[in-house]
Amino acid sequence: MQRFDPSSSAEAAPWAGSSRTHSDPSVTRSRRGRTLAIACVLVALVVAGLVPTFLTANRLQGEVDELRSTVRALKDRVVVGEVSQESLESSFHHDIEAMRATLAFSDRDKFDASLVIERIDDAVVTIVSGNSQGSGFGLVSSGGKSWIATNYHVVEDSIRTGGPSVTVHHGASTWRGVVDSWDRFSDVALVKVDVPMTVLTSAYEAGHPPEIGDSVVAYGTPLGLEGSATVGIVSAIRGGYIQTDAQINHGNSGGPLVNASGEVLGLTTLGYGDGSGVGFAVDIRVLCNELAVFGC
Repeated sequence: MQRFDPSSSAEAAPWAGSSRTHSDPSVTRSRRGRTLAIACVLVALVVAGLVPTFLTANRLQGEVDELRSTVRALKDRVVVGEVSQESLESSFHHDIEAMRATLAFSDRDKFDASLVIERIDDAVVTIVSGNSQGSGFGLVSSGGKSWIATNYHVVEDSIRTGGPSVTVHHGASTWRGVVDSWDRFSDVALVKVDVPMTVLTSAYEAGHPPEIGDSVVAYGTPLGLEGSATVGIVSAIRGGYIQTDAQINHGNSGGPLVNASGEVLGLTTLGYGDGSGVGFAVDIRVLCNELAVFGC
C-alpha cells in the first residue's frame, strides 16, 4: 500500500502556506516618513537649544574682549600716571627748592635783632678762666656732652696753669668745663662740658656765606654784662677774619657773630674802643679746620 509523501512531491500541495512574508510598500513609506519627521523635530530641538548657548557664548566673548581692552587701557593709564607722578614730584621739589632759595635771599634784607637773639640765647654762655672772663657758644652736642667754641685767649690762664678747668655760666646754671683742644695761633679753643646744650649752625654749612653789607649781631658778655647784643653789618671779609662795625668790647671775646638767621659766622675776637666801629671775628671755618670739627 502506498502512502502519499508530500515531501517527495514535485509540487507543493496547494494548501501548503508559503514561508516568505511580504510587506505593504505604503506602510513602509509611512514609517520612514514618521522616523524622518521625528529626526527633524529632534534636530530642531537640539538646534533651538544650542542657539541661546551660542548667543550667550558670543556675548560673553564680547564682554571678555571688552574687559581685556579696559584692562589694557587701565595699564596704560597707570604707566602714564606713574610718569606724571614722577614729573609732578620732580617739579614740586624743584619749586620748593626755588622757594627756599628765594626766601633765604629775601631774608638777607629782613632783619629783626630781637628774633635773632631769641634764637641764639640758649646757646651762648659766659666763660671764666682764672682772671679772664669771656664768652662762648655751643657748637657740638652729642651723648650728653657738649663742646663750646671760644677764643684761646679767653681760656689761656687755665691752660698755662696746667689745670685746664674753667667755669661756664648761663643764667642761673653753672657747669665745670675742661679745655678740650685749642690752637694758640688761630686764637680758637673748644671747652667740653658734661651737659647737653643748644648749638648754633654754621652759616657756611647752611649755605649762607657772609657778604659785605649783611646784617649781623654780636652777642655775649661784655664787661661781665651777660646777654648783651650789638648790631652792625659785615664791613669786609679779610682772609680768616670777618670785619664788622658791630661794637665788640672786652668780654665779648669768644661769643658768636651771627647773621639775620641766627647762623654763626665767626667768633668775636677783637674790637677797637672809642666807638671806632672796627671789630673782627675769627671765621668759624678756621676753628672747624684747626680743631677738626666736622659739619661747620
